[in-house]
Amino acid sequence: MRAYKFLNAHFGLKSLYEKRLKISRIHDLNDPFELMPYNLSDRSHRRAVQKTRDQLAAHRGMLCFSADWRDPVIWAHYSDKHRGICLGFEVPEDSSKIVNYVPKRLPFPTTLTAAHAEAMLFTKYSHWEYEHEIRIWAELDDEEDGLYFHDFDDTLRLVEVIAGARCTLPRSAITRALGPLAKQISFIKARAGFTKFEIVTDQRGFN
Repeated sequence: MRAYKFLNAHFGLKSLYEKRLKISRIHDLNDPFELMPYNLSDRSHRRAVQKTRDQLAAHRGMLCFSADWRDPVIWAHYSDKHRGICLGFEVPEDSSKIVNYVPKRLPFPTTLTAAHAEAMLFTKYSHWEYEHEIRIWAELDDEEDGLYFHDFDDTLRLVEVIAGARCTLPRSAITRALGPLAKQISFIKARAGFTKFEIVTDQRGFN
């Protein structure tokens, strides 16, 4: 499965130099409804879900990607107003899952099943749908200054680098950051499309 990570130029280059991505902590995510897709009007249900979320947050984080790099809104929000870069990875389908988007809170289950637990982990409000999010859960191992990382490997294989429509990084800077890995990577320079509200490949190339 192809999964895209949007970053600003500084952290994009840093990730390429270090060959890793930062794992997001649950309590640091920008959605306060994260892992709480159910109707929690009942206080006991609310406490149970919050306790489960806190327990999960202590040991696991997530890598968040998009299934699409052509939406101009996601470039604006997550890649410094199109001045950053987007990293395309191949990730195994058995370790990643596309988020499901719903227009209203789900009814709290009377009996918890594996499907309900999965819904808790992979459900978001429909207004986030433009992100086309792909989510990978990761163990929080090897803390480094309060942060956790996932190295590029067979489960997170970098295959392309897309420079934003307003990105001023030269291809040489990205190639330098990649080192020997650059020979295996496809490079794309993005631009605003002429016929649709979408980001497309600049056919003039990436210098």
